[in-house]
Amino acid sequence: MLNRPIGGMIAFLSLAAFPATFLVQAAAPIPRSPGLGEPRHFRVGAAPASVAIADVNRDGKPDLVVANSGSGDATVLLGDGKGEFRPAAGSPFPAGKNPNDIAVGDFDGNGTLDLAFPNHDTHGVTVLLGDGKGGFRPAAVSPFTVASRPHPHGIAAGDFNGDSKLDLAVESWGDNAVEVHFGTGKGSFVSPGRRFAVGQMPYQRLRSADVNRDGKADLLTTNFEGNSVSVLLGDGKGGFTNAPGSPFPAGRSPFCQAIADVNGDGKLDIVVGGFSGHPEDPSADGVSVLLGDGKGAFRLLSGSPFPAGRTPVAVAVGDLNGDGVPEIAVANMAGDTATVLTRDPNGRYLRTATIPASGAEAVAIGDLNRDGKGDLVIAALKSNEILVVLGR
Repeated sequence: MLNRPIGGMIAFLSLAAFPATFLVQAAAPIPRSPGLGEPRHFRVGAAPASVAIADVNRDGKPDLVVANSGSGDATVLLGDGKGEFRPAAGSPFPAGKNPNDIAVGDFDGNGTLDLAFPNHDTHGVTVLLGDGKGGFRPAAVSPFTVASRPHPHGIAAGDFNGDSKLDLAVESWGDNAVEVHFGTGKGSFVSPGRRFAVGQMPYQRLRSADVNRDGKADLLTTNFEGNSVSVLLGDGKGGFTNAPGSPFPAGRSPFCQAIADVNGDGKLDIVVGGFSGHPEDPSADGVSVLLGDGKGAFRLLSGSPFPAGRTPVAVAVGDLNGDGVPEIAVANMAGDTATVLTRDPNGRYLRTATIPASGAEAVAIGDLNRDGKGDLVIAALKSNEILVVLGR
């Protein structure tokens, strides 16, 4: 089990403390609920901590990769394109001690997808090279050493120095920094890496995306003690600078994030799960939405945080009901649920579905059965399984 600081909850307020306009917005019509099928259960290794959707055997059908923190391995489930999955030959594959997150990319430049896992409680990152059939083997230098303090939790891949070779970044929350390791294009990475300062305690997830639309990969961290998100703009040469105004307010104790265009304006936004009890629902922590301006700046959407569930530790964004408006899925570890939030006509997010999942630790959304609608994948840490919930 991972160590997770969850103290510092804000005091709960009564509804009487809010103006009438707030209450009117809260009573907006319930948005269209996502149509979801019955969960399908797939056994994986011990304590699944992260899940990724990718076509690892190049058959055009989405597969699942699961980092099992308890058993120190990765389960690879090959999809049939209809929502069913079977273990790949040789799965699970050793992934180092306590793999806590997953980065997917072609790290050795041979056209097949590879995997990288930060190893919690160590100073290593394990790299597995794919054979294009669903099988994986350790890279020649795996795990490679990182200086993350006290140890790495999250990982992100991108071409940060413009050499067409994928690089990796990990957080170092003890130093309020991220550490970038440049790839050689042969499945290995330069160590030591370069360091860049971010906000206070960038614990758990960091992610990469081009948030200012300049064609260069950027990095984003959730800063747990800073109540903020840091945005590091990449220069395409391996350097990063904080965006003007970064770090940006992101609600109380932000822990996890997903990057997507949630409002359809063509600009990337950030969805953040944090341990901030919500005044409308004292049993729920919240999800905050930060709207991007397309230049690297972000502002909190009015009404954030929106009630999600107890201890949201992972978020994902995708269109589950095919209406063109993306939903937000949240893994609520302490609540043993995954919840789905849908945007109402006032721009607020309301819970429209709840799926029981014992120790929900991770979520992902992708079109698993190729029907044009997103499907939900949930990692249940306590029951050692993956739940697949098809959208309809």
